Amino acid sequence: MKKRLPWLFGLLIVLFVNFTASAQVPERKGWWKFDDAANLLKADIGTALTGDGTPVEGPTANNKAIQVALGSYLTMNHGIAANGGGTTVNEYTLQIDFSVPETGKWYSFFQTDLTNESDAELFIKNSSNSIGVGDVGYTSKVVAANTWYRMLVSVKNGEFFKVYIDGALWLDGTGQAVDGRFGLLSSLLIFADNDGDDATINCSELGIWDLALDADQAAALGGANNARVPVRTKLGWWKFDDPANLLKAEIGSPLVLTGTQESIAGPTITNKATKIGLGSYLEMTDGLIANGGGTMVNEYSIQLDFSIPETGKWYSFIQTDLTNTSDADLFINKNFNTIGTATTNYSTNTVSANTWYRMVITVKNGEFFKVYVNGELWLNGAGQPVDGRWALADKLLLFADNDGDDSPILCSEAAIWEVALTEAEVLALGTDPTANIPERMGLWKFDDPSNLMKADAGLDLGETGPNSSVAGPVSGNGAIEVPLGSFLTMKHGSYGNGGGLMVNEYTLQIDFSVPALATWYTFFQTDPTNGSDGDLFVSKNTNAIGTQQTSYTSKTVTANTWYRMLVTVKNGEFFKVYMNGELWLDGAGQAIDDRFALADVLLLFADNDGDDGTIDCSEVAFWDVALNPDQAAKLGNASTVITGIAQQNLSGNASDLGQNYPNPFTNSTIFPYQIQKTGNVSFRVMDIAGKELRVINEGVLSPGKYNLEIHSNQLKNGIYFLQMKSEQGVITRKMVVTQ
Repeated sequence: MKKRLPWLFGLLIVLFVNFTASAQVPERKGWWKFDDAANLLKADIGTALTGDGTPVEGPTANNKAIQVALGSYLTMNHGIAANGGGTTVNEYTLQIDFSVPETGKWYSFFQTDLTNESDAELFIKNSSNSIGVGDVGYTSKVVAANTWYRMLVSVKNGEFFKVYIDGALWLDGTGQAVDGRFGLLSSLLIFADNDGDDATINCSELGIWDLALDADQAAALGGANNARVPVRTKLGWWKFDDPANLLKAEIGSPLVLTGTQESIAGPTITNKATKIGLGSYLEMTDGLIANGGGTMVNEYSIQLDFSIPETGKWYSFIQTDLTNTSDADLFINKNFNTIGTATTNYSTNTVSANTWYRMVITVKNGEFFKVYVNGELWLNGAGQPVDGRWALADKLLLFADNDGDDSPILCSEAAIWEVALTEAEVLALGTDPTANIPERMGLWKFDDPSNLMKADAGLDLGETGPNSSVAGPVSGNGAIEVPLGSFLTMKHGSYGNGGGLMVNEYTLQIDFSVPALATWYTFFQTDPTNGSDGDLFVSKNTNAIGTQQTSYTSKTVTANTWYRMLVTVKNGEFFKVYMNGELWLDGAGQAIDDRFALADVLLLFADNDGDDGTIDCSEVAFWDVALNPDQAAKLGNASTVITGIAQQNLSGNASDLGQNYPNPFTNSTIFPYQIQKTGNVSFRVMDIAGKELRVINEGVLSPGKYNLEIHSNQLKNGIYFLQMKSEQGVITRKMVVTQ
């Protein structure tokens, strides 16, 4: 038996997540509303403005505005004392509700130089109609003519400069120095510029705070008509993965059970489910507020991942009558196994027994009622009246019906949003609960001959012995050749799981080709000292894949042929090898913390006694879960372009930000990252609901490799995200705090 290195890390994750759709907005220090034509510059809070302007219509009948012409401006005495560690006002939020009569002109918003002899601090650019200034960049979104906007400029010199439009973050600019640009003196000029870049503009409201408002507060303030802007993230999420607490929420409030439920297997090994009995149901506190022009929730989306044990029965999905004395609001029809109601009609597609589906219901009363199943639109129903059928109170019943049309049903996940998701957003949720592929802990693609060890996700590999760049399976897909006696070292970032001290559950992907047959090839080695046999081979004698403990495949490998191999391990249960999506080897599971269990380092293509012939590899990936057959099939072969892999708000080049280590962490953790293009670099720490908790500005960095240390102070136990913004784009990684 192979000697094992001890692993001293266990994992305890406790989530304390509280999310509210809106945040408490503090009182303004100054507020000007321009509603009194006889006294246009008076203050509702603070000191009256000075300057010139004419009264005009505003965004609504009761909300008037001022028009400030080219060359004119307003002067605001804001009354805020110096803050932020300097001699000027370094932290504040400025609200400007504005409209421009035409595009293609320069517009100025504010000017900190009280002599107005310098450029203003924030503009609409004439060539692009975007908002910004050279020091912080410009927005990708643009302003339209004759449209009212609520702009919030949230400033904290030394940390950030942000611009929110109608509650959405349009510009996340680099923070300037304390007492530098954007620092305020005792007064502030509104719509002023020194050289004519201040075209005529309309303003219906001005406000100022002595602190930098956050994203939740910006969303709560909404648009220029004072309507709150809904968020497009989940407000409630329930996963049923904890048999000891089937009602707990990942986001939002716990469910309430009436009747019976039990924990059962779900769509994948790591995704459990609940079975709701006949006459039983779950009560969801949805966390939504009235919208859509009525007194109830008229716009929302609900996700239900479900399976039915048999066809030919009625099944109920949602019930908006909290007394459960009426018919439910969405069914599977007993006679046809279709989804719908008499009001909306029924789908032409049918539901099968013992099959998992992801259903997303999108509702906008007055317009539509839609049901998507596995990403496909099954039902496009007529919208009901505002506050009519499908409008929600503050709660919703799942799987309830008043007269027995609620046969036992299985559910592995439920979620709710306060908006009707678009088709693209529904597709982004995934099209099949059994085939959605979780986020990779590590990914290495070998496409850069100048740096073959770099990671696209996770940490760079280490190398022992020589290696070289070679052609991969298709044009543009490079590979590495690892010769006899050489190997690669992977720090995979996973921690003890599967009931042991070591990593007992994982999936390893290796895209490989062998140049010749009748040679021993090794794929991986769990002994970090390389003092033992490898853990998976191509046999010299048969060209089959396996080991003595697991036996060998009946199918064999061919020379100069590319394969995508997935090794899925769950010690105590199984050891499986998939080739190009097909199960080749179904081996017996080894004991917990025994063979195939991983320490913190894994060796690729290593063997202690020469059974590691020269091998080519075009891609390696690592997951901390055992993927299932559907997921293996979706991953396909070595030339498959993989889609649908979970990644949090990922755009740009994934090699920019590596996975942190250690993860989970107690006191501090390190995120490795690299910069490919000189520019501003900043980071945000967010909770699981996307709320910004911390901003870290690194300033302008040159190309190279860096490390960012994150400390756990003021972070409770739970899951958080680190988002990196650079010239290459935005990328987010998940981290776990355990105190």
